[in-house]
Amino acid sequence: MTEKFIRTYKKFDMNEVRGHLLIYGDLSAQCAACQAVDLKLEETACPKCHAEIKYIAFRNVRSHLPKLQKINAQRPGLHIIDYEDYARELGAMKAKEFLK
Repeated sequence: MTEKFIRTYKKFDMNEVRGHLLIYGDLSAQCAACQAVDLKLEETACPKCHAEIKYIAFRNVRSHLPKLQKINAQRPGLHIIDYEDYARELGAMKAKEFLK
């Protein structure tokens, strides 16, 4: 059996995701909840705000594809989400709040 990563879609509460998301860039990672930087992929919680990391998003997922296998093996319960989807929905939430 050959297992590969493919995109799927599932509804998530954006506040839940934002409070437990690790955003991984080219050089470092940051906590979406408190914006702490230089987090490691291996961390299970943010050292600054102590939020449990349940989700991860890669700013450039194509450059990090080899890491997905490792992350999935080390932390099978971690949800990998699409950064562009997250950023778009977060922007929509902020706009809605601003217009209230």
